[in-house]
Amino acid sequence: MPSSTNARRVARQIAIGLCFGYASLAASVARSAENGLFASTEPLVIRIEAPFSTIVNSRKKPEYQDAVLKFQDANGERSVGLRLRVRGHSRVEACDFPPLLLNFKTNELVGTLFEGEDKLKLTTHCKAISSHDQLIRLEYLSYRVLNLLTETSLRARPVTVTYYDTQRARVVATERAGFFVEDDERFAARSGLQQVDVVSIDRGRYDRDALGLVEMFEYFIGNTDWSALLGPKGSHCCHNVVPYQRADGILVPVPYDFDSSGIVNAPYALPDQRLRIASVRQRLYRGARCEPVADLETRFAKFDAVRPQLLDLFSTSSGLDKSTAAGATSYVQEFFAIRADPKKVERAFRSGCKD
Repeated sequence: MPSSTNARRVARQIAIGLCFGYASLAASVARSAENGLFASTEPLVIRIEAPFSTIVNSRKKPEYQDAVLKFQDANGERSVGLRLRVRGHSRVEACDFPPLLLNFKTNELVGTLFEGEDKLKLTTHCKAISSHDQLIRLEYLSYRVLNLLTETSLRARPVTVTYYDTQRARVVATERAGFFVEDDERFAARSGLQQVDVVSIDRGRYDRDALGLVEMFEYFIGNTDWSALLGPKGSHCCHNVVPYQRADGILVPVPYDFDSSGIVNAPYALPDQRLRIASVRQRLYRGARCEPVADLETRFAKFDAVRPQLLDLFSTSSGLDKSTAAGATSYVQEFFAIRADPKKVERAFRSGCKD
């Protein structure tokens, strides 16, 4: 067996190698943050060619299939190879067209808009009807809301996608709304954070302000389908939240997946019966109860500071039709009406508390 000295030497060499690898990734992320896929919020027009008949029909046992992504960037029309499969859980069962995971051939991305990417989640339209494009845009805008509130949040890029089925040699969906979500590892490198893998998390391990802001954000969009403390039964923590660790050991929560929120109001989204709310449109605060009003005010102040931008996000300029924009705007204004009324704040955030 190797001596303890040799073991320590090997450990140091591994650590150094990991550090260099991480530094290289961080440098790549820094470059792509300025010029890459997520540097813009303008919809990117793309075309995906793949055996979609097989992909959609094998959603219960998803396997990668060869595919081609076509798009246009500053250097003209581009075409890159990749592998593609179905991803996700609830949407896989509820949707005719499931969300996808794109696994790129990274050497083909050099010099393109996608340079530096590896795997990307693509959120797709759920049903053939055009109204589901509105739901996709609302979910994308929820990521934009969080970006306004904190830099410790995932970026997203809207896309307009045409899907071509190579098996049937025909287009199966034309110019449908979708969006890419920033990869977890690339977010970690960009933010200087490290993802953690644990079964459960005590609230005390989190940065209190960071967790409180996420709890308030989830209330703002009317989302109850999440947990920063536990994962689904039999799974590691957490549920629709990824915990990341700072250099000082403190954790910060980064949420994702907002299709079950009230602001999106997807027809397939139903609240957990244990929560005793009638629909996902009904807000329910799932943060810590009986926190000091001063702490709540600090979080409210972050929303107050970007209120004009929040209302502007949900306008027709974001690709929403008039009816969808009006409904989303009304939902945002309801939040601020609660925020402005101390009695409503007590009922929503501190019901039953004794100071």
